[in-house]
Amino acid sequence: MSTPRPPGAAFAAGTPEAPGLGPLPVRVAEALLAHPAVAALSGGPYGTVASYLPGRRLTGVALGGPDEPARIAVVLRYGAPVEATAAELRRIVAAASGARRVDVLVTDLEMPETPEMPP
Repeated sequence: MSTPRPPGAAFAAGTPEAPGLGPLPVRVAEALLAHPAVAALSGGPYGTVASYLPGRRLTGVALGGPDEPARIAVVLRYGAPVEATAAELRRIVAAASGARRVDVLVTDLEMPETPEMPP
């Protein structure tokens, strides 16, 4: 059992217990989905890129331990520069999680809607 926190005591920045922020994997996922080049998160090959939260599984974000890399898997929008976008996503995840290494897996591209040709 943990020691109760005194009223008014601050939480360390970036901790999952910080009020109103939610679990760290959820915050990372929200930050990734806010990027204009990211169409969706993906589970990666065989659905292995995921975080397990109470009562659910969050695909696309796997934050490793202190000596492990964080892993993310995303679907990019067509036309987004893959290398530059991956570098931006690495910075986002590293800033949010403190991870030293972030592996980015681009699993698919979302193609733009095209008008149907008349028969």
